[in-house]
Amino acid sequence: MKLINKTIDQCLNRSGGAYKGYLSPKIPKQFTIPIIEEVNNRIESIPGFIDRRLKRDIPGLSFEKPLIISGEITRGIAGEKIAAQFKEMGAEPTSQVVSSNKFSEIEGILETSLKRFAGLEFDCEISSSHFDQKYGAVKCGEKRYDIVYGVGGGSVIDVAKYVAYKLNLPFVSIPTSLANDGFASPFSVINLGQDGTMTLCANTPLAVVVDIDLVKSEDPGYRRRIRSGIGDLLSNLTAVLDWQLADQKNKERYESFSGFQAICGAQLVINELQTDRDLFYDDHFLEILACSLIASAESMSRYGSSRPASGFEHKLYHAYNELTDFQPKATHGELVAVGALCSSYAHGKYQDILRQAYTNAGLPVSSKDLNDCGIDREFLLRSISAATKVKPERYTILEDRGVEDLLAAVHAAYPG
Repeated sequence: MKLINKTIDQCLNRSGGAYKGYLSPKIPKQFTIPIIEEVNNRIESIPGFIDRRLKRDIPGLSFEKPLIISGEITRGIAGEKIAAQFKEMGAEPTSQVVSSNKFSEIEGILETSLKRFAGLEFDCEISSSHFDQKYGAVKCGEKRYDIVYGVGGGSVIDVAKYVAYKLNLPFVSIPTSLANDGFASPFSVINLGQDGTMTLCANTPLAVVVDIDLVKSEDPGYRRRIRSGIGDLLSNLTAVLDWQLADQKNKERYESFSGFQAICGAQLVINELQTDRDLFYDDHFLEILACSLIASAESMSRYGSSRPASGFEHKLYHAYNELTDFQPKATHGELVAVGALCSSYAHGKYQDILRQAYTNAGLPVSSKDLNDCGIDREFLLRSISAATKVKPERYTILEDRGVEDLLAAVHAAYPG
């Protein structure tokens, strides 16, 4: 039945135009890294830029029926402009606005994305995890679109990326925020309702295009988003320490290139943070941050899991997230940064480097800072024990040293 469904899917969508070029429809799953990665400013036409690159690098692959997914705010920032540019090129874009990363939003988009044989599907083939199998069936049938563009911040990109995965279509990521590395990764963080908020496998983007002018903003939350991106990136330092520890204990194989790729950007950003410039609006720094976040995401794509950029600090984040009923006041980047500083004390490495970098960036380095960014100290301490149930197969400093030692590390990192 699976083979039959795939055959129907190919026939319908090749004749209908959704699958183009000699690589389709397998192309979404053939990327180890994005085919196109661009970080620049004042890009005149992102669709035009991608079209020119595809004609050069993959002759015969072009797109005429894009689905553009954005948020209410990011539609005005870039979504409408990109749709207009597609029309100028002779394409037929469809725009969709989402308001959250709830799975129900994804289901609503999928219902309008398919024409004939919409009930056909095949199981998730890129992961064997329970939640990937439960939610990750790929939809077959005649599709109304031939590519998905995600234009926005984290939740918008996550939804667009997962819609593209579910439809077996290529995905283009156009981030308007650098709050984490998710805009370039092969994973989506989705609110699954009763099953909580989970990280699900998706496809590596066909293209990631960061226009620095779209990222910059004068709104009150802008600096916090940049700080969060810095925090997410710097947490790779301790994530790789955990990965190396797992290798030493014969729990998992460490891959040196992916590990290096995950931390090289963090080291560049730490160097930049030592300058006196106002980095938050500095084009050069923002380009470094964007490229470093892409490199972090690429390390995960190459390795095939989030291991290069996810250790104890991300277990702590997920545990804390659940304790707050998935409504933490702190951002993802702030929480993993706090987890990384605690982890650095347990490992006995990077604690001074991280503390200085956090001070320069405005990330939490004291109990007062925790309170200021909305991190409840009691929940933070409770999260240590709860984190033992998060991905128990992933060996970290928590499994190596135990709960009591990590609680001591929290008190050392954030006394009071």
